[in-house]
Amino acid sequence: MDSYTKLLNGYAKFRDQYLAKENDIWRDWAKDGQNPKVMFIACSDSRVNPVILTHSGLGEIFIVNNVANLVPPYKKDDETYHGTSAAIEFAVTQLKVEHIIIMGHSGCGGIRALIADHDTDKDPEANFSFIRPWMKIVDEAAEFTAVEKENSSIEVLAATCERRASLISLNNLMGFPWVHEALLAETLQVHAWHFDIGSGTIEAYNTDTEQFEDLV
Repeated sequence: MDSYTKLLNGYAKFRDQYLAKENDIWRDWAKDGQNPKVMFIACSDSRVNPVILTHSGLGEIFIVNNVANLVPPYKKDDETYHGTSAAIEFAVTQLKVEHIIIMGHSGCGGIRALIADHDTDKDPEANFSFIRPWMKIVDEAAEFTAVEKENSSIEVLAATCERRASLISLNNLMGFPWVHEALLAETLQVHAWHFDIGSGTIEAYNTDTEQFEDLV
C-alpha cells in the first residue's frame, strides 16, 4: 500500500467514527467555532504530536508547528511574514488560551543544523537555505566552549542546545505585549517542555530550580 492510499484509508475510518451518533453533540458545538484552553508551539517533526502525547481530543489544543518549535522575538514589521507570531496573537487575544507550551524534543533536525553551522564557515550567499536564518533566532543556544565541544558527544551538545533553544523561545514569547499583559493579569501561564522520543518522557522547565524536571 502506498503512502497516499494509506491516508485515504485512514480518512475513511476517521469519517465513520466522526459521523457516529455519539459525536452529534460535539459536532453541533464545533461547527460554530473553537474554544481551546491550551496552545502548543511544537516542532514540525513527524514524531512529535501534542494531541497524541497528551491524549487530547479534537478542539482541545491550538497548535503551531514550525522547524525546531521556535518563537521569534516580537517585532513590528509588515514587510515579512510572521506566521508563528500571528498565531500567538490570535491564541492570546481571541481564543484567550490559559496555557502556552513550547515543546522541544530529542533528535531535532533544526537544532542539529544550527550546531553544524557553528562548526563550519559557510558562505551565506551560497546554497541559500531558509532553515539557516530561521535557526538564527536561537543562535546563542549553540554556543559552546572548546572544552565543552571536546569533552561532549554531539548527542549531549544537541540535548543541551534543544533545551536552551526552548528557553530562548520562552523568553521571546514573554516579550509579546499581549502575552505580557495576560501574564500580569494571571490569565495565562507559559511553559517549556522537552519530549524524549526514545524514552517517551517529558520534562518541564522549573523556574524555581532553573532545571528541566520530569513532568510527572
